[in-house]
Order: sequence, then C-alpha cells, then structure tokens
Amino acid sequence: MKERFNRQVTNIQFSGIRSFSEEVSKVEGIISMTIGEPEFATEQIIKDAAIEALNRDFTHYPPSVGFLDLRRKIVEFEKEKHGLTYDVSEVVITNGATSGLAAVFMALLNPGDEVIIPEPMYVAYAPMIAYCQAKLVSFDTSSEDYQIDEAKLRACVSEHTKILVLTSPNNPTGCVYTQESIDAIARVAKEYGFFVLSDDVYNQLVYLDHLPTIHDHTELRDQIIIAQSLSKPYAMTGWRIGYLLGETSVIREIAKIHQYLVTGISSISQKAAIAALDTDPTRVREIYRRRKAFAMKRFQEMGLPCVEPQGAFYLFPNISEFKMDSLAFCRKAAYEYKVALVPGVYFGRSGDTNIRISFACKEEELKEGLNRLEKMIRDLRGN
Repeated sequence: MKERFNRQVTNIQFSGIRSFSEEVSKVEGIISMTIGEPEFATEQIIKDAAIEALNRDFTHYPPSVGFLDLRRKIVEFEKEKHGLTYDVSEVVITNGATSGLAAVFMALLNPGDEVIIPEPMYVAYAPMIAYCQAKLVSFDTSSEDYQIDEAKLRACVSEHTKILVLTSPNNPTGCVYTQESIDAIARVAKEYGFFVLSDDVYNQLVYLDHLPTIHDHTELRDQIIIAQSLSKPYAMTGWRIGYLLGETSVIREIAKIHQYLVTGISSISQKAAIAALDTDPTRVREIYRRRKAFAMKRFQEMGLPCVEPQGAFYLFPNISEFKMDSLAFCRKAAYEYKVALVPGVYFGRSGDTNIRISFACKEEELKEGLNRLEKMIRDLRGN
C-alpha cells in the first residue's frame, strides 16, 4: 500500500471554529459566543408537520433530488419572496447548505481551476476547494469596509477562474454587499463568464429595507447557482435541510454527484421544511436587530472598532491595537476571562486582526460575555 489515505483529505484540517469551541468549552463557567446557531427552538408548527409525516409513514427513501411538493414550495417561495423564477427541475434538496456547496464544487471544478472568494470568508469553502485540487484565490476587503473593490476583483481573474463565491450577508462580518459591489461583481462575471455561487443562507436575516442581490442581474441567470438553508432563519440547524437552485443543465450535473453523497435527504425534515417556508422569521429578525444594536453600543463604549453588520448574527470587531494575533487573544479571553470568541484568522489570513462574536446566544449570555470582554480590554489597556 503506497498511501493509506487520500492526500487531499490528509491535508485538510478539522474546522478551527469547532475545534476551538470544543477546547474552550471545558473551561469551567465559560460563556460561549462562538457557534452561529440560533438559541431558539424550532417553531411548534414545524415540529407538528414532522410528527404528521411520521404518523403518515414518510419513513422510506425520498427521491434523490427531493420531494416534488417541497420543490414546488421552494419555487413558489423564491418567486414570492425574491422575485426569482425557477422550475422544479432546477431545485435539488440538500443536507443544509453544506452538502450542496460540496456538490457544486465537485461537479464544476477540475484540477487547476480557480475559485475567487473575498476575505474574510466562511471556513468550509477552502477545504472543499482543496479537495477538488482547485486553487482558492482570495482578496482582502477589510480596507473597503468589506465591500468589493472592482480592481482587486479583476486582479484575481485568470483563464482558470471557474467560480466566484458570493456570501451576503457575510459570515463572519455580517456585512451586506452594496449595490455598487453587486454591480461590480456582475460586470466582471458577465465579461469573463465564470459561475457565481451565491451562498444565501442569511438572506432572511437582513436589517435593511432592501437587500441588493446578484439575482437582479437576470442576464447572469445561467451562471448563478444559489445555495440556501433553513437552519438559520427557522432555527432548524439540527434538521439538516437546504436546497440548491440553478439553470437546468448545471443543476443536473450537480444533482448527479449529490445523489452519491447523500442518496436522499430526511423525509421528515423535508415535510417539516414545507411548513417552515410558510412561517415568518420577522420576530426572530427583530430580536437579532436589538441584540446587534446593544452589542454595537457596547463596542462604542469599549472603544472597540467594528463595521456595523447589516445581516446575519455576527460581529467582527478589530483587535489590532492589542498587538496580539486573534488566536492568542481568544485563548486569553477563554482561559483568563471565561468568554469564548472565534479567532478571525479562521476566516482567512486578513481576519487575524479581528475576532468573531455571535449574538445568536441567549441575551443574558451576550450581556455577561460582553462584560467579560470589556474587563479584558480594560486590563490590556491598563485602565
């Protein structure tokens, strides 16, 4: 046996966020603001739909692309909520968004292809791209308040560019791309013809009246692939349900590989998802809006710079004044002040001057966690 394992897998590391969270969870009395998971329970109407599905014996293999009634519901939902027109044949039900993202990369990428992603970026993209023996090409957006500089984007494009990943609202910053940023992406995508993978998992948790979106550029429809999840807006992280949307010929190729990754998605979760799409996440969104405002006010009082998020449930304050890398800062916070934060370096090298804080935790935990962070900052400043 020459090599025991696939070398692409050997080179992949476990999620830094998960590993760090598990490590510091052993600290007695620690408050965690690490994982991006709603603290709310799934609404009863959604759970009732799952119970009904069980009672009606929906316990067998589902179709590999998902139940037709759920795909129809998604088509109706996307038309009503976002003005998007898709056929049921252009929908694939996925295990959250993550299995869909993996299937997209596996279906589209050949060795040597390139994927452009603005930093900071969600941690799961890079390992998936590396597994496909493709190259990640990133560029720092921090100096533009996490918006897109068209010149920087163009400098990343080559003859090998296959996909640009667009995440708005963003994880970890919570920032939403402006219309100018979206238009810049659209111009470059139209000129060069690469795919745009729009990771939309936070697009129902937006604190603006209008969300600029790449989908408004209908001339790019055949190049756009949408990844969506019910985890965040409907507090369904454990149900593992999401979907992909894309042009027929593209989604067909993605569906091939996704079939062999998962066979099919939980019948119970699919029936629950139909009920979920009829619920309104406005109440939850308003709770997050208040928490964001509270946290931003606390940062101002601490003198901690932070670009205000307009979506998702994350804050990405800058800690560069303390002359510590983000991992050292977060270790000190965890072991000496008993508050768990996420090192920004996990979201790309440019994120090492920042930390990520999730305000999806309970309100009392958010308040006490920020109190502990403030105490640490005062001590570091010698106040």
